[in-house]
Amino acid sequence: MGNIKNLTSINPIKIYKYIVCCNKCCKITNFCLNLNSGILIILNKLIEKNRKLDKCIFAATRSNSNFVRDIIAKNIYFSLSSLNIILNNYKNIEPFKVMTIVSDVNNPYYNQIYIEGPKPVYRLSELTVEKVNEFVDKGNGIDLLIGLDDNSGLNIEFEQLSKILLDPACKYVNFATFIELELVSISIIEKLKKKLTSINNVASNNSIIGLTNNYPGLNSLTLYTNCAIQLVDTYEEWEKYISSSILFNRFTIKNKELKNKIKNITAKSDEVEITPTPVEASAELQSTTKKV
Repeated sequence: MGNIKNLTSINPIKIYKYIVCCNKCCKITNFCLNLNSGILIILNKLIEKNRKLDKCIFAATRSNSNFVRDIIAKNIYFSLSSLNIILNNYKNIEPFKVMTIVSDVNNPYYNQIYIEGPKPVYRLSELTVEKVNEFVDKGNGIDLLIGLDDNSGLNIEFEQLSKILLDPACKYVNFATFIELELVSISIIEKLKKKLTSINNVASNNSIIGLTNNYPGLNSLTLYTNCAIQLVDTYEEWEKYISSSILFNRFTIKNKELKNKIKNITAKSDEVEITPTPVEASAELQSTTKKV
């Protein structure tokens, strides 16, 4: 990234101290946070408490947990759609048609999948060949919705899942859908392809991606990293991105919806002879849903 200062860490305290140092010593005000939800939620508390960071802009390019977005600081913005948009596709699925398999990692992202994913749902440590066969026998299961952790780079959880699904006693042979599977060519997935009908990947939408020819070591299909690079390369445009909702958070979304709601209702005021106050419009807005 040339002269761009950067830190690679999964320690939120270390990341926070680095941000404070860059802001104080180098007057840096734009920070790209390519961090998962578990790290971001801790970092958020530290950023909120430091008033000296109020004028900074933070762009989060990896976290998509709805829980994190509901409590995030006003100056932390997102560049990808939330996890519930993925999970909404499974809302009306009958039990035992799709099974959810979730990482043992305890963070807002995996916890949301565990709570909102189709049933039955198991943490990886709970899963057995017998439970997969029960899924097949009870409902003629057609798909597995899988969210596993690969932060270690060792594919440990993928290995555990593969051992169960490739067991000769395991009856399951239909589809598997991974959430946020970046390394689509890992050898474990290739092994699963030999037994399962098809393996798919679903992921949150990124608001900005581009060419990465200047970074030959980067897989351009790793969209979250691609998005982070595009944002860093265009850091001077972040305020414009916020005003046009390319970068967004719960505050900017609500403000935009509120303005549109007031505009639409006011436009009809000649017909009904009522012009709502902002409070009335805001109360009505609380029952609406925004899909990014």
